[in-house]
Amino acid sequence: MSTSRVCRLCNSDETEIAWSLCPAPYGDLFQKDQLSAIGLKSHSLTLMLCRNCHLLQLAEEVDAKQIYSDYVYQSSVTAGLKSYYQRLAQGMVNLAELNPSSLVVDVGSNDGTGLRPFQECGMRVLGVEPSHDPAKVAVGAGIPTLNEFLNDESVKKVISELGFAQLVCANYVAANVPSPVNFFRNIRSMLTSDGWVSIVTGYHPDQFAIGMFEYINHDHLSYFTVNSALYLAKESGLILVSAQRVEHKGGSIHLIFRTMESNAHPDDSVQQLLQRETWLRVTELDTYTSFADEVKLKGNEIRHELAKLNSQNLAGIGASISTTHLMYQFGLNDFVSTLFDDDINKIGRYSPGLGLPVLGLENLSEMNFKIVVILAWQHSGVLLKRLREIDEKLKVFIPMPFCMYEDMQSLHTFGMHRDGV
Repeated sequence: MSTSRVCRLCNSDETEIAWSLCPAPYGDLFQKDQLSAIGLKSHSLTLMLCRNCHLLQLAEEVDAKQIYSDYVYQSSVTAGLKSYYQRLAQGMVNLAELNPSSLVVDVGSNDGTGLRPFQECGMRVLGVEPSHDPAKVAVGAGIPTLNEFLNDESVKKVISELGFAQLVCANYVAANVPSPVNFFRNIRSMLTSDGWVSIVTGYHPDQFAIGMFEYINHDHLSYFTVNSALYLAKESGLILVSAQRVEHKGGSIHLIFRTMESNAHPDDSVQQLLQRETWLRVTELDTYTSFADEVKLKGNEIRHELAKLNSQNLAGIGASISTTHLMYQFGLNDFVSTLFDDDINKIGRYSPGLGLPVLGLENLSEMNFKIVVILAWQHSGVLLKRLREIDEKLKVFIPMPFCMYEDMQSLHTFGMHRDGV
C-alpha cells in the first residue's frame, strides 16, 4: 500500500491531514484459517481534506483486487437495506419514467439486492460486480451480472451487448473507487443522452454527528458531501439535480445526477443541503481534528467502563468491516474473545488481524457468556430484540454513541453524554 498527498478528485496537492487512525488490516477479510487471519498485514489509515475541492478522503492507495477478490459481504444481510432498495427503485422508476424497454445498470451490484426491484418492475437489468462470490449469488438468483470492475472495457461490453442505459445506479460503491472522476465518466459513457444516475453513499456529516467513525476504512477512499459532489458532476459531464439525506448505515445521502444534454436543473434540495453543510463547516479542517479528539476520549471512556466489568472474556456482537475498525481503534481485543453474527458468510471464519472466531448468534447461549458487547451498535435495536430471544439473562454493553449497560429488563446509562458522541 502507498500513500499520496495528491487529491484523488481534483489532483491538487493542497491537502491537509485531518486524522491518523489506528492501522488495521482490510476490515472485511474474514479468513477460514485462524493463522491466515492473524497473519494479515495492518495498513495505515489517514484521513485528509483537500483545500481545493473540499473532498474528505484517504491518503492511502489500496489494493482493490486484494479487498474484493475474496469479498464476503453481501447486501442482503444488512438490516433494512432490502426494503430501502425497494423504495429507492420504485421512486427512480417513477422519476425517470422507466418502462420495460429501459436498461438499468447497477455498478457494484453485489448480490443483486438493489437490482431485484427493477427486474420485478419489468426493466432490463445488469449488474457490474468485481467480487466473485456476490456476483455468483446474483447470477444464481436470476440477476444478469458482469463479474468485472467498471472500466473502459466493461463499459464497451455493456454498450455492445445491451445498448445504452436509461439509469445507472451505484449503491455504496462511489466511495470505494480510486478515481471518482474516471468512475463517473465511465458511468456517463453508458447513459443515453437524457439518462439518470442514482448514487447512494455514506454521508459523514450525519455519521460523525452520532460518533460513527467506523465508516472510515480502507474500503471507503472518498467521503462525499454535496459540496464535493458538485465538483465531481462538473468534471464528469453531469448535473447534480437532487440530494436527499437517508437514515441508513448511520447516515447516507442519495444523490441524483442527469446528463448535461438533458438540460435538467437542480431542485431545492441541493441548495438546502449545501447551506446546511456550510453551517456544519464541512470544508474546515478543525471540524475533523476536533471529531478525532472526541473519538479518542470516547475510546478511553469505553475501555474504562469495560475494565470495570472485570472480565477479559466478553462476547462481541457483529462481524463486519466496521466492527473490525472499532475493535482496532479502541483496542477491544483486550476484552472481547469471540464474535457472534447471523451472517452465514462470516460464521466459521476468523476476524482480520485479531483472529477472533466468528460463531452464529444461536450458539451464544451455549457458550456461557454473561456479558456481551454490541460492536455493531448502529443496529442495537434489532440486535437487542434478537438477544432477548436467545437469553433474557444476558447483560449487554453498548459502547456507542453513549456507553450503555442493558440487563434486558432496565436500561442504565452512564458516562459522559456529550452531543455528537
